[in-house]
Amino acid sequence: MLLTIPMLLTIDIGNSSIALGAFGEDEAPVASWRLPTDRQSRSETINRSLRQLLRQKGFGAQDFEGAALCSVVAPLTELWRGVLGEILELEPLELHQRMDLGLTLDVRNPDQVGMDRLVDAAAVRERTKGAAVAVDFGTATTFNVVDEDGRFRGGAIAPGLATAAESLRVGAPGLAELSDVFGNLSPASNGVDFRPPSSAIGRDTDEALRSGIVLGYAGLVEGLLTRIRLELDSSVTVVSTGGLGHVITPLASSIDHYDPWLTLAGIRTVYRLNAG
Repeated sequence: MLLTIPMLLTIDIGNSSIALGAFGEDEAPVASWRLPTDRQSRSETINRSLRQLLRQKGFGAQDFEGAALCSVVAPLTELWRGVLGEILELEPLELHQRMDLGLTLDVRNPDQVGMDRLVDAAAVRERTKGAAVAVDFGTATTFNVVDEDGRFRGGAIAPGLATAAESLRVGAPGLAELSDVFGNLSPASNGVDFRPPSSAIGRDTDEALRSGIVLGYAGLVEGLLTRIRLELDSSVTVVSTGGLGHVITPLASSIDHYDPWLTLAGIRTVYRLNAG
């Protein structure tokens, strides 16, 4: 039975960032935030940051009837559980693989699948009711596959866009010295200029790097999605998400649309299936 609530706070603790969303009855969050992941965080720091975020939107504990937590960073999980309990005065629901996900897990080792991947799959299944792939552009880029019968079939895991670019900067420092591509940009970009070039044939080092990093990565995504579609042998909807999804989505015709809060929506889906 689905639980109807005034507002649900969803938290996704990832390797690079922590996303939060406050959901009412609409598909999109009423409010959303993104924080950098700091494995050295202390409870007091998290408490202060969360109180500030909620206060900025005029939210108080009384506005929430539930909280759901999805984490792939074990050292931070218990800290966030404690802070949520203290601030919201309720016990957050911590998601795990043995819950009702609205999916059948058709993989060899279900307990080894990251919950972020499973909630992405739950979200696209609820949205499409058919075969679908959620492509999540994070520290790693994950391809999370659901077939037309609602079975989570697994998928693929590739180095993330920023992760791959950083490995090139470290492994080939001479290139970094010749180019402005590796600059002091926003934290979300990991210090890399991800603007696509006007041509795949770069005529200087900057253009060549942007071609290889950005267009080359789009080719990786297109290639994997083509193979996945062939193996499913059915009509497939592809939804992208994640901090750098907006960079690749316009360059990959195999992706149908981009939803920056897909993972949070999946957390809400799983919460509704299990709360109470």
